[in-house]
Amino acid sequence: MPRDEQVLVWFSIVRIANVQSVRWVLGALNGDQGPVSTRRAQMWCARMKTAGMVDRAQLGGAGGSLVWGTYQGIGLSKPGLYRQTTRHEVAVAAASARYAAAGYAWQRDDKPAYAGRHQADGAALAPGWIELIEVELTGKRMPRYAQIFNSFRHRLDMGDVSMVTYLCNAESARAVRDALRSSPTGRSIADRVAVREVYDRSGLWPEDELPVWLVTAESRVR
Repeated sequence: MPRDEQVLVWFSIVRIANVQSVRWVLGALNGDQGPVSTRRAQMWCARMKTAGMVDRAQLGGAGGSLVWGTYQGIGLSKPGLYRQTTRHEVAVAAASARYAAAGYAWQRDDKPAYAGRHQADGAALAPGWIELIEVELTGKRMPRYAQIFNSFRHRLDMGDVSMVTYLCNAESARAVRDALRSSPTGRSIADRVAVREVYDRSGLWPEDELPVWLVTAESRVR
């Protein structure tokens, strides 16, 4: 089905997600701004697993089983389930799914063409709008933030992107806000950088409704 193919394309971008995010993507492809039921998402996963298109594993974390596209489904090998980056990748998929529900296309940010540039975790696209998304579950040291902010300032000033959004938990949000205030480069871009607290300490995005700050893609072009 076309919807199944679209979900597999999404998996080829985000690589691994939990059932909670699958709920949101299926809802988005139904034209809704909210998720389908957990039961419907689980049924989709079971059907696609039987067809050999996805696989899944229950690791006991919040958000349901982890789900990924198989080599047969997306042409990519199985992602690591126990790497330190897995929690971050699952959190990025949660962000992607919410932006999809708000009508945005999602893609990986381009790899930097120059040394010292920074690759964001994703880009949410609407006509005439490119929003870089940083999923920040752990705060960084100030020198690293200064380097990242400098890269963002260059892209914002060049008009390559419209804004930058940091999606955080409470602790990492404090770190990003402190860095924006403390760094000269951070202060220069602060009005074009949004810091949102959406994750809990485990990296789960628990809310079952779109946040009010997430302006729909349709509204962006009005």
